[in-house]
Amino acid sequence: MPAATALLLALIGARAASAQTRPVPSISLDRGAAEFAAPFSEISTLVELRDGRLIVLDSKEKELRLVDMARPTATRVSRLGGGPLEYQVPGALLGGSTDTIMYFDMMQRRFLELSKNGIPLKTIPYGATTVTGSPDQMESMMSQMVPTSADARGMVFGQTMGMSMPSMDARSGPPMPTFADSVEIQSFDPRSNRVTTLARIGSPMAQSRPRIETTGTAMRMTITAPDFRPGAAWAVLPDGRVAVLRDGVYRVHFIASGRPETLGPLIPFTPVPVTAAERKGLVDSLRASMDKSAATMRKSFSQAGGAAGMKFTVEARVLEPVTWATNKPPYTAISSSPDGHLWVALSAPAGNKVGRMDMLDAAGTLLAHVQLAPGERFAGLGRGTVYTIRTDDDDLQYLRRYTLPKLP
Repeated sequence: MPAATALLLALIGARAASAQTRPVPSISLDRGAAEFAAPFSEISTLVELRDGRLIVLDSKEKELRLVDMARPTATRVSRLGGGPLEYQVPGALLGGSTDTIMYFDMMQRRFLELSKNGIPLKTIPYGATTVTGSPDQMESMMSQMVPTSADARGMVFGQTMGMSMPSMDARSGPPMPTFADSVEIQSFDPRSNRVTTLARIGSPMAQSRPRIETTGTAMRMTITAPDFRPGAAWAVLPDGRVAVLRDGVYRVHFIASGRPETLGPLIPFTPVPVTAAERKGLVDSLRASMDKSAATMRKSFSQAGGAAGMKFTVEARVLEPVTWATNKPPYTAISSSPDGHLWVALSAPAGNKVGRMDMLDAAGTLLAHVQLAPGERFAGLGRGTVYTIRTDDDDLQYLRRYTLPKLP
């Protein structure tokens, strides 16, 4: 081997070893926040525009707002309705290309495209046109992906529901939905209406195994409490690659249409044990939620069948899993920023009220550990910025923006 080549390889190896042993910086987001003065009722999603303004969805108030934290002002974007430039809630802001923002109108099965200044431009249909509220519409919604993200080209990404509705059988009563063990991550091109399947991951419903049984006027709803086994989390980078965390391994899988899958480096983590109190708390919370849903359904059925003298019964059951996981998965969610970073929300010990996240680069390498301010929760990302939500004693939400320091 020539001496120059040997020296070059030695330098590369030394640099790689240095990068691996370099200490990872920690960032605390506990001071220096810019807070928007006016409160929100329930911030659902947000997208940062190139000039630093935001489009924010307040799902409780059913409003899309253009928020300027510098001035500060908040103006309503479009209005509720079924017109060409109107929208309904629920929905989700997806980001979009460099010149537009996409809002997915779940109820009307279409996208509302906004300009880079938050001005409504047009609506784009999504999926087959069906009559609202019809069985065909329900079947269409269950078979299509639910859009959640968009890349810098305006391609839309989401995952299927993994739910299907059997055909009507007069002998067994009304059909009830069934749930698959896995779902698909897909992309959708609004220009060509082309859908591409990119990956298959475990269904979030697989652990719960929901069942609905009906006999005459009696209904029984049964779910199994999740056992803390690791699921999958994914996000879309601006360049269109899908970053996936799966199987409880803290290592990013990068998936893109027409290209081989690549892997980021393994990231070390400290396992967080699942406590007996957490197991009990999860089951108790699910039982309370199911009982509330059953009571609402009983009241609705009674009002509908009261005139005919029919009495309905609704029973809800929550089963414990056969076994529980010993430790929590290292991650709970993953997000991407417009400047190409990945942010991973980390599992926390029981009772911990301080959110912890890791910032990774576009190759899945750990850049920094991030700690949120006590009592604040993560809301979204911008270019070198992080948005959190502070909730006051009246349950009003205040949007906060932190500017990230430059990393060494």
